[in-house]
Amino acid sequence: MTHRMITAILTLSLALAFTVPLLAHGDAIHVTGFVRTINPDSLIVETVKHEMVTVLCTPKMGITKSGVKASLNDLKVGERVVIHAEKNHDGKLEAESVAFGPAPAAAAHTADKH
Repeated sequence: MTHRMITAILTLSLALAFTVPLLAHGDAIHVTGFVRTINPDSLIVETVKHEMVTVLCTPKMGITKSGVKASLNDLKVGERVVIHAEKNHDGKLEAESVAFGPAPAAAAHTADKH
């Protein structure tokens, strides 16, 4: 009986471990590519498949450059971005977060090279 309980607990734990991260992302859509146009209310990103994707900017979206809080003014055309967005009631993508710039560890590693 104890062996069955342990097996059941382990099985449940593994199931939750793989399910919770999926739920944490919700309906987020990832847009990765290079910024082609920056407007106060939207970004146009060219994906690796050369598709142009428009993502609306919102006051609640978070913006980070190399892991540090930034603003839309810090973002430049041509920079690589990773955007987490959701579709709004009109079916348009709204950014929840915009990240760009090298990862903090990569930036520190690059600075060490001469």
